[in-house]
Amino acid sequence: MPDLRLDSNQARQFDIADSVSTEVIQGTDAINKKAPVQGTNTINSSDSVHGTESELLQLQAICTGEFIRIDADSCRGRFEEAGGALSLGEAVTFVTSVGSRSIGLEFSINSSPNPIAWPDIDAVMSRLKVGSVHSVRARRPGHVWSNQLNFQVSLQQPGEAYIVDLCANLVCASEGSLVAPINPALNAFYPLVEEVLGLARSPTEHMWIELMLNSEELFLGCLNCQAAQAAGILYLDRKEFGRTGIFYNWDIKELSAGNYSLQARLRNKIYVGPWSSEFVFEIERP
Repeated sequence: MPDLRLDSNQARQFDIADSVSTEVIQGTDAINKKAPVQGTNTINSSDSVHGTESELLQLQAICTGEFIRIDADSCRGRFEEAGGALSLGEAVTFVTSVGSRSIGLEFSINSSPNPIAWPDIDAVMSRLKVGSVHSVRARRPGHVWSNQLNFQVSLQQPGEAYIVDLCANLVCASEGSLVAPINPALNAFYPLVEEVLGLARSPTEHMWIELMLNSEELFLGCLNCQAAQAAGILYLDRKEFGRTGIFYNWDIKELSAGNYSLQARLRNKIYVGPWSSEFVFEIERP
């Protein structure tokens, strides 16, 4: 039976146990430092505007995708190009009139009086009926609801994924070269932990992420692979943590020293998104 206990040399990569169990990495400090926008987002229409509690929140635009910065007109244009529909399984951006932090907002779907907290709005939207017109409002807790925006949901051609970082064996690529372990134990695991943005904050059955190392299309990894499996698409070369039923894509102890590139793309059962730009990293062997 393999030794799955965590030692000091594995602590960092296995500190994401909950994320590994769902096969999606979210909410880490690395993501917050490099990309303040993740999951379903609220973007201010002006960085210089910081609304007070007395201001009425205005919901100016909604659109599919994750953006470090986007204005209401650009978001509204993307929404109109998509036929007034949001892409099932992708992150959704809300553009508001004031500087409320996204984590402080509540939402209402289809005029329901029951508020939905920001972390849960993606999951609720993913369960909406395709082909019907829905509505969303936003507010600060305890305040009046904003104006209403209407939308539909559908499976669409996905946008581009964004690789934030890549970590293994206590080191992240954003901090320096990844270092392969010295004389690793036979049953020790040192997976590459991919931090990728693009999926809805609460990953759904509609979309997953494909990963490609060094442009080798014959072997692709994945994140949120349960969605792929439900669509009948399997990634048979992935590696299992012992006999746990939990899988990962690459192990640093099996990769030689040198430079590598990683790319990601979003995919659903109908459409495949474009490959992201290359995320370049280096592996060293002491």
